[in-house]
Amino acid sequence: MSEPELPTLVEHLIRSFMPDARATIEQVADCMMFSTRKLQRLLADEGTTFQELLTSARQFMACHYLQDSTISIAQISDLLGYSSQSAFSRAFQQWYGQSPRAWLKQQVLGVRGRRDNQ
Repeated sequence: MSEPELPTLVEHLIRSFMPDARATIEQVADCMMFSTRKLQRLLADEGTTFQELLTSARQFMACHYLQDSTISIAQISDLLGYSSQSAFSRAFQQWYGQSPRAWLKQQVLGVRGRRDNQ
């Protein structure tokens, strides 16, 4: 496996585990037939950590889920493995500098603005 492939594969596995259960390093390592420690070492060799990849996956999935109007913010926080909606909202605020609702409102207005300018 070439170097950039490992973090990409791990993040993909995290995303695939996320909706069904808590995505943990143990689950991912087991799926890859590695010990947890070996996976940690391999990721460190790539200059990343499982936690960084988990955060990246959560950021991507949060934006994806927010654009689906049938999923509530409480459901999103659960799908992403947060202990509470407020924990998810705090993380989202750190990532994007605004609440999930404000981000979504900005996305909706941006899409409408782009359509109006065409």
